[in-house]
Amino acid sequence: LSARCNYLAQDRCDIAFAAKELCREFAAPNKSSYGRLKRLVRYLVGLPRLVYSYKFQTPTDQITVYCDTDFAGCQSTRRSTSGGVCLRGAHNVKHWAKTQTTVCLSSGEAELRGISDGLAQALGIQSIARDLGFSWKNQMFSDATAAIGIARRRGMGRIRHLDVTDLWVQEKFGNGSAKIDKVFGADNPADILTKHF
Repeated sequence: LSARCNYLAQDRCDIAFAAKELCREFAAPNKSSYGRLKRLVRYLVGLPRLVYSYKFQTPTDQITVYCDTDFAGCQSTRRSTSGGVCLRGAHNVKHWAKTQTTVCLSSGEAELRGISDGLAQALGIQSIARDLGFSWKNQMFSDATAAIGIARRRGMGRIRHLDVTDLWVQEKFGNGSAKIDKVFGADNPADILTKHF
């Protein structure tokens, strides 16, 4: 049942976080896992369909990515979740919610990893568009001021504990491959992908 929820979550961003959390408990499910599964199934029974309405819009040459992270959101492992949504105009073309592989030491580090995940998704969509003959720009938004500051500057500075793999985003923002700006947390649609709906 958890795997079916995970399958549905590919199209339903409202259950993406809950399905991800259920799948993390595959190896050693317990009574509370079953309770969380029942809660999600009840939610799906109450709202069996999610309809995306893609209305006509003026053509755009931009991919807009919203990123969010819950710093140390998992109570047992203290790992963070990165979530995000890619839009073309007003149309949702991709969303994700994934547990970060390592434990972050600060919210800035967790948010930087979330931005890194979002930029990787945007570059993937940009590459597909290029193969189809389109040239799209990347515009990213995050509600994390510290992570935006780290992403915009060059080098590690005082944040030497960050892995070099997290700092490749500085090169992309520095050479103009993508832009990143601040969005208020209440206006960030990626917020739904880092916590239970």
